[in-house]
Amino acid sequence: MNLLKNGLFNTLLASSPLREKQQKTIRKELNTKSSKKIFTSSNSQSIEIFETDLYKKKVIFFPGWLGHKDSKYLIPLAHLLHTNNFDIIRIHPIDHGDTENLNKDFFRATDIQTLIEAVEFIGDKFKDSEIHLIGFSLGGNISLRISASDSIDFLKSTVVLSPVIDPQISMQTMDNASWILKKYFINKWHKSLNRKIEFHAIANLEKALKCKSLMEMTEFFTKNFSPHESIEELFSGYAITQNTINRIKHNSLIYSSIDDPCIPIEPLLKLYQTDYVKFKPQQYGGHCGFIDDFKFSSSAYEEIVSKLISDRI
Repeated sequence: MNLLKNGLFNTLLASSPLREKQQKTIRKELNTKSSKKIFTSSNSQSIEIFETDLYKKKVIFFPGWLGHKDSKYLIPLAHLLHTNNFDIIRIHPIDHGDTENLNKDFFRATDIQTLIEAVEFIGDKFKDSEIHLIGFSLGGNISLRISASDSIDFLKSTVVLSPVIDPQISMQTMDNASWILKKYFINKWHKSLNRKIEFHAIANLEKALKCKSLMEMTEFFTKNFSPHESIEELFSGYAITQNTINRIKHNSLIYSSIDDPCIPIEPLLKLYQTDYVKFKPQQYGGHCGFIDDFKFSSSAYEEIVSKLISDRI
């Protein structure tokens, strides 16, 4: 029995302490070469950007929901690209990377204006460079929507892994799948909320900590801290639709695994590929795992690097 062909196991191994220990050297090396900038958008939201500046080719990374520049699924791909002469630019959306102190506003998946402006800023800063975009999970969803934006016309390619396509189905799956995944995501949200409470005076926020499911928490936030009238309106506001795919006018790849325990692949497969956007369904890989062996090799990551090097996206 190959445990890595179990989607849940591949997912858990991808974010395990064992993998974190294995990445210690490459993570330290990348962070040593990176400088940090606080970017402030036109609506006065502030986010962190970490970048190396050694090469002509640049790759912008977005982590998954409440992820980090050092997320264990992100670092290996960033390292592979950096060792092949790509600069790495890692962005923390609002509340990501333990940055709850920077904004009283909450992160909302439907509001990516600050992130669009950050990508525009990078495009202006590196006008003579080749710029690519890579996102994981919810960061993959965000990357696709940024790529579909009218103001983003300079990206060479976009690659997303395990992206959220239908947010409502994904949340229902996470609430009803493995208890360990549900507990992991709820604890992650609670940690972020506790940090928000520590830094900002926000009425009624403590009540969210009593919610027992992701859907219950989402309903609470939609009612109390969002402009949306319902969770259905919220979910439709950041779903990836055929229109999203059709609006992307540069070469893009979507990697999703059939055994993903968090994000079912069926919503993706209901969409159609275009001349620019191609789907890369994987038999195995879990959610942001794509691990082939216990040395943490990843043929998917190696394929992505090879395609970016040879300009074959």
